[in-house]
Amino acid sequence: MKAAKTLKVVLAAAMLALVTAAFFGAPTSFACRIQPGPTIAFLVVLLLTPLVGRFFCECLCPLGILQSFVNWVFHPRTKVRRVCTRLPESRAQLGVRNAVLTAAIVWIASGLGGIGWTLTPYSIYGKALTLFMPGVALFAVVIVLAAIGKGRIWCNWICPVGTIFSLLSKKTLCPHKVGKGCANCKACFAAASAAEPPSRQTDEPQNHQTDITRRDTLKGIAVIAAADAVEKTTDGGFAAVSLPGDPMRYVAPLPPGAIDAKVFYSQCVGCGLCIAKCKGNCLSASTGVKHFGQPEMDFKRGYCLVGCNYSCGQVCPTGAIGKIQGLDRKNVHMGHAVWEKDRCIRTTDDVKCTACARKCPVGAIHIIEGFPVVNREECIGCGACEHVCPARPKPAIYVQGFERQRIVWPMGEGELLAEMKSLVESDGGPSLSYVAARHGVIVDRQTGTLKSLLSMLDAGSLADSIVVAQVIGRADAAVCIAGKAKKVHACNMRDTAMEFLKAHGVEASADRIVPRIPGNDIDSDSPDELAVEGINDPVEMVKALKSRT
Repeated sequence: MKAAKTLKVVLAAAMLALVTAAFFGAPTSFACRIQPGPTIAFLVVLLLTPLVGRFFCECLCPLGILQSFVNWVFHPRTKVRRVCTRLPESRAQLGVRNAVLTAAIVWIASGLGGIGWTLTPYSIYGKALTLFMPGVALFAVVIVLAAIGKGRIWCNWICPVGTIFSLLSKKTLCPHKVGKGCANCKACFAAASAAEPPSRQTDEPQNHQTDITRRDTLKGIAVIAAADAVEKTTDGGFAAVSLPGDPMRYVAPLPPGAIDAKVFYSQCVGCGLCIAKCKGNCLSASTGVKHFGQPEMDFKRGYCLVGCNYSCGQVCPTGAIGKIQGLDRKNVHMGHAVWEKDRCIRTTDDVKCTACARKCPVGAIHIIEGFPVVNREECIGCGACEHVCPARPKPAIYVQGFERQRIVWPMGEGELLAEMKSLVESDGGPSLSYVAARHGVIVDRQTGTLKSLLSMLDAGSLADSIVVAQVIGRADAAVCIAGKAKKVHACNMRDTAMEFLKAHGVEASADRIVPRIPGNDIDSDSPDELAVEGINDPVEMVKALKSRT
């Protein structure tokens, strides 16, 4: 018996150490997968409960382990097994426990999963470690109750997870046996030096239903009131708190890998592990009622790093955030940036600020004609622009999230060229004039004259890109060279354009080589070709083309 007890103590200490270390950078997040939530590991623990009893509460739950330790420090016991908390529950205790469990289930089922999951022990412990103040307050309440009370009051009176395990372990094969004639005297919780009168023990069965005192009942009810007070002082109890500087978002951007918002909020248990692991320091716990305690993007603190390699998805214990295998982080679009001219200091203070364009890690923002322009096809919603925007009281550029994140799978060059050619070849139907792709992803597409290609140049879409067009003349080639395109393919390419591209180190190919690009008059060159005739510098050629448009 003593060996079994020692083994439990060692296992509990190891579990507490592993879970705690996971929040401070150690590769031990696997220990958190056993927490209450939609995981296979937790389901296995539930199924084993009829066999091993409340083993989870004793040896696997960090909050339960801490309460046992606090009890051991403040209420030492000698020569008596700790069995009083295993005695039958009073009616008041059962009422409180069942009410909390019912409320948690209703909250989770109705979409208020953040509040429901907050009452689970791992969630409370994680919020405390990530310094989420309502979580810290609730954690303090639990520890104080363990210190001043007798027994693990939170586990046995409040915790909805403890209630589930209690129900499943009613007929356990490994019960905690109470000695014959043992009454609910609680003498075993007295300090070794305390002189308490001996309890009356008889061989007759005792009625434990009336042995829980009124004071104990009031303590249990007080815990619920305290937790409710924490919630209401946090967010008013009715609506999400709007912090100063937060823009109005129709959809909150989610961490990369949280593909579907509804699935994410239903699976996330708010343990805070992703917040602790976030390399960009841009995740924080929500204080809103609906998603209370669940992670949200906070671009005032930081932004989502393109090179983080899904650090949040690697540690998420429930699968609410996942790592998409074989896909770079930059190909997961969480949302897109929105620029508001009336707030930008370029408008309000006449300051030539370029912070958002310089900070964008994917080059989706460009200053055109004096103002930022967002290429929404390239923007991944990382929040770097919002993070550095100096406009006050709210940023002039901010991220609107997607209800469902956009996953952009890159294509091989052969497949990509075939796709781009299908977009510019009419076959009797509508077609595009120019298509640009970069890193296996189509980043821009335009219909129209050479002016459309110039707009792609200004937007930065041509840099290091493959460009496919219906027609490429010498003028088009000059724009592609000035935009630093990597490769140009055309359905019809002028022979001098191909020579011009290759002379400047740009790979060129075509379905057909033609001697000239005709204008309205079939016997003469197009106006664009005439505008650059005799000019050999691509930059000067672009200037000439822009001057005529």
